[in-house]
Amino acid sequence: MADELDPTVLPVMHMKARPVRRSLVVRMLGGLFLGFAALLCFWLFVLPVIVVALSSVAAHWSGTILPDGFSTRWFERLSSSDFDALTTSLEIGMGVAVLGTILGLWLALALEGRDRRGLGAFVDTIAMMPNGVPSVVLGLAVLIAYHKRPVDLSSSAAIVVFVQLALVLPFCYRCAAAALRPELTVLREAAASLGAPPSMVLRRVVLPQLVPAIRASLALGFALSLGELGATLTVYPPGFATVPIVVVGQVERGYYLPASALSLILLLVSLAALLVIAARVPRRRID
Repeated sequence: MADELDPTVLPVMHMKARPVRRSLVVRMLGGLFLGFAALLCFWLFVLPVIVVALSSVAAHWSGTILPDGFSTRWFERLSSSDFDALTTSLEIGMGVAVLGTILGLWLALALEGRDRRGLGAFVDTIAMMPNGVPSVVLGLAVLIAYHKRPVDLSSSAAIVVFVQLALVLPFCYRCAAAALRPELTVLREAAASLGAPPSMVLRRVVLPQLVPAIRASLALGFALSLGELGATLTVYPPGFATVPIVVVGQVERGYYLPASALSLILLLVSLAALLVIAARVPRRRID
């Protein structure tokens, strides 16, 4: 004989199955909140980019909502030193992103499964310490520590890579550490139990599962390096310049429109590089 259902449970089950209807006031408040959030994001993030884009093609802009005229003369006035600074920014950015991703992945794998006390907690704290230090202070510390023999980096662009790597590493490390799920540990142990050597487990099991995290780490490290200014201004050697350094120099002299032209080029090139990093490579089919 079938068990009888408790009649006191049926109304509760029925109420749970019914969709929740929001009142008109709640929906209006939700719409207003969403609209305010969208307006705030537009005001803080989109509008400055639009202003920079308009400034780069403005013939003259002073005291009006829109430029008085449009011209490409600011792009035409960009010199070879400006494009050299752009090339340097891209090279430093890609180098820092790659090194930060490799070191961050290595740290995450080394600390995986380790008790976050003792040595593991110490290494984790050291890796995240640059996040709690102002970039200018970190740049000054690196400059003082590495301006004399036997490790003198003060006259080399390597000191810029070093200080930017210290700033980017915590983010790359967290990207990799967040992707090391318990399921990945099970897959690694299963592959090892089947006789796969550690190198094969890393190459065939771990790294394919970490591809999204690696891409996120590369993109984040590249973007942070392109925009880094405080520590770079503290340590950069003579004759070295990135786009942020050139733009700050132009702004200090009152050349806002040429600075906007160079900034727009950097923005477009960085967006193109980020799209390349995020692009998915089609997998080859094995017949």
